[in-house]
Amino acid sequence: MGVAAGCYALAMSVFGTTLSLFLADAVGAGPGLIGLYFTGCAVVGIGINLAMGWWSDRLSDRRIALASTALAGVAGALIFTGARDYAVVFATGAVLLGLNEAYISQLFAYVKEFADATGREVTPFSSAVRSVFSAGWVVGPPVGLFLLTHAGFGRMYAAAAALLLLTVVLGRWFLPALASPPRPGPKDKAEDRRSALPRVLTTVPPRSWLLLGAVTAVNVANQMYLITIALYVTKDLHLSAFLVGLMAGACAALEIPLMITVGRLADRVGKMRIVAAAVVLAVIFFCLLPMAGSAPVLIALQLPNAMWIAVITSIPMVVVQQEVPGGTGTVSALYSSTFPVAQLLAGAITGVVAAQSGYRSVFWICAGLCALAAVLLLFRLASRGRGDGRPASSQEAAS
Repeated sequence: MGVAAGCYALAMSVFGTTLSLFLADAVGAGPGLIGLYFTGCAVVGIGINLAMGWWSDRLSDRRIALASTALAGVAGALIFTGARDYAVVFATGAVLLGLNEAYISQLFAYVKEFADATGREVTPFSSAVRSVFSAGWVVGPPVGLFLLTHAGFGRMYAAAAALLLLTVVLGRWFLPALASPPRPGPKDKAEDRRSALPRVLTTVPPRSWLLLGAVTAVNVANQMYLITIALYVTKDLHLSAFLVGLMAGACAALEIPLMITVGRLADRVGKMRIVAAAVVLAVIFFCLLPMAGSAPVLIALQLPNAMWIAVITSIPMVVVQQEVPGGTGTVSALYSSTFPVAQLLAGAITGVVAAQSGYRSVFWICAGLCALAAVLLLFRLASRGRGDGRPASSQEAAS
């Protein structure tokens, strides 16, 4: 499980740190078209992720979903090795890479089912697996950008395709098979097909919607950062693209011990207390980022960056899985849909702001979005005080 997660993380770290450069330098897209790419891919990705979540809960073996989503990434990476037409790149990113991004929700649905089946505590186990992703981001960006500067986009994306192919093999044939969840009876299948997603949406508690909204706002800021940072460092500050890889690697290296520590402390300290502190730290980080103009300062800022990311990428998912009733795959897909929604908004906002005011202004918008997330968490805290129409469980009371 760790090796599969690590290979996927390595490949996605290459995509995450080079896509904006690929669109700008190889495809020749301007800020507006770059924003359109991320927005369009996000729209398609939302539907793909939710459909995959519904389908995976009805499979006898979730490993099929893991292999299918990773295989789509193999195809997408291979097309990127040679495609330089914007329309082809856009279609590939929207469909194949959109399907590939559904892998993450399927993996963490599998993680929860595996933890339940083996008697492990979900929060620390999920955080430990998530830390493997951070380990992939330690190695991936520097190596990917080294390949980019010395071998070009084609060979870099070919390496990503090879990693995703290994993920396919590991996910389908090397992870242990788990008992399949209860499936609808023959008479209920038609009704279940029509109402599965609406039923899940109507059973989401109001407090969970507030948490999902806060996570979405912070993810919008993070996606805007990922879209902008390589262009800001290379175009505005006139520093090396390799610095972007070092920043991402440093952030990911710091995330690993932080995620493991947070996973162990979350149930004792309170999950939502930790999430609230992380959101406040994110506001501080994005306020400091526009004032950073040198490589040492940018690298130093990766410590607060890693601290808030370590929390936001692990703890809220566990809270949503515990609060929202429904199939594990569907609930995990609902949570993971905050990422393409964030990507949709981030692409649109980044394209407009960068074109009108420059890349530096994007980071001030990021700070405002994180402040909005803090407000939503305050409303969630107030809703617990008022009650949201149902009694709090012992898990909710602890968080």
